[in-house]
Amino acid sequence: MSAPLHYFHSGLSIASDLALPEWQDFACGEGGDVAIVVSDAEAPACSEADGTIVEGDLIRFAIDDVGVWEIQGGQTIRVYPHAGAQDRDLRLFTLGSAWGALGYQRGLAMWHGSVVEHHGQAILFCGDAGMGKSTMAAAMLVKGWSLVSDDLSRIDASPEVSCVYPASTRIKLWRNAIEALGWEDRVIQRDHFRDDKFHLRAPKNNAGEGILPLGAIFVLADGEKVEIERLEGHRAVTAVLAATVYRPEMLEAMDGWVRQAHVAAQVVAGTPVCILRRPRDLASLGDVAHAVEHFLSE
Repeated sequence: MSAPLHYFHSGLSIASDLALPEWQDFACGEGGDVAIVVSDAEAPACSEADGTIVEGDLIRFAIDDVGVWEIQGGQTIRVYPHAGAQDRDLRLFTLGSAWGALGYQRGLAMWHGSVVEHHGQAILFCGDAGMGKSTMAAAMLVKGWSLVSDDLSRIDASPEVSCVYPASTRIKLWRNAIEALGWEDRVIQRDHFRDDKFHLRAPKNNAGEGILPLGAIFVLADGEKVEIERLEGHRAVTAVLAATVYRPEMLEAMDGWVRQAHVAAQVVAGTPVCILRRPRDLASLGDVAHAVEHFLSE
């Protein structure tokens, strides 16, 4: 087996047997905090139907026809590929579910959402699946903002100023959004799960930059017109917790809900939280982006 490749991502140094082109802009000279190991040993018994298995400091899950993953002690991700599994599919679940599980084991806040940067501050868009987090982030990129992360982010919570780690140079969009933005030339590959969704290169990104202060959180919702409502106290904590939890079934198996609620409360104490209601048609996307900019400028 060739020597491992090294990356610095989410504040951690990683040595990986698996080449990670999604993280090529996070490559570095050495890595020691986390090891990603691809094993040719027989995979431990585990099926997709079993869900997430937690045994002490070990988490195990399986993806049919792809492989089995074991995450241990917040230090090692071990991948047992199935015969014929594609590297692209192995990377998808290594950088998604396995990376999120490792973060949970280390006691980190791993939030689901899309984050963009403007004037040195990170702005987080979150919400239920299919609510348009990445599309909203793309609308801000069109206005010259920079991509911080798409899908999964490490958050350092603080009641004063919470921070976000840059995590991605790519963004995932549906075909109709790509066509509306005129971004066909930015497509890298088709998404694993959905034939009509694609991974794209962001026009600007923050890879290699330091952590960013979290300036605002927008929880996305449907509406007949563009409305931004500031949330306070319990409403803000509840909305953020519901909209940002990554792999809730995994968090449930790890008995981690109390910690995540505490993290959400800390973040909300020092960060404005708003409900962003807007029409879902792509024709209104520019107006929504303008409303967000206007709100932040005030």
